[in-house]
Amino acid sequence: MASQLKVDTITGVSTAGSIAVTGEGNSTTTNLQQGLCKSWINVDGDASTPSIRDSLNAASLTDTATGRYQLNYTNNFSTAKQQSGAGIARRSGNSQGCIVGLDSQANELRTSDTGFSVTNDAGTLVDQDIATLLLMGDLA
Repeated sequence: MASQLKVDTITGVSTAGSIAVTGEGNSTTTNLQQGLCKSWINVDGDASTPSIRDSLNAASLTDTATGRYQLNYTNNFSTAKQQSGAGIARRSGNSQGCIVGLDSQANELRTSDTGFSVTNDAGTLVDQDIATLLLMGDLA
């Protein structure tokens, strides 16, 4: 018989913000909060004014230059340079490879915002139709 659990809030018993989930094989546990994406963004970077298509924990986006952006968080991360992230990008109708990464020319990882850039496979900064970035880490 299938079960269904409906709740609005899950809180750990010993530590409110820490919930362990039993992993595959039933021999290890994973901290649920550590495994959640804390911020992600999908950007229309090819528009005359780049805009956010959809997001989580993204207050605003600033277009700082061709292929360069600054993501400003709604809820800050707890410590600068402690986040981990990944991203992808593509141009409509174009099979050219793209790389999304932290932007060394911008502010990099900070508690309130992150600079990121998009380059083509030749390493040239470009505005792409779709640019996405996701970040993991501890929120303040």
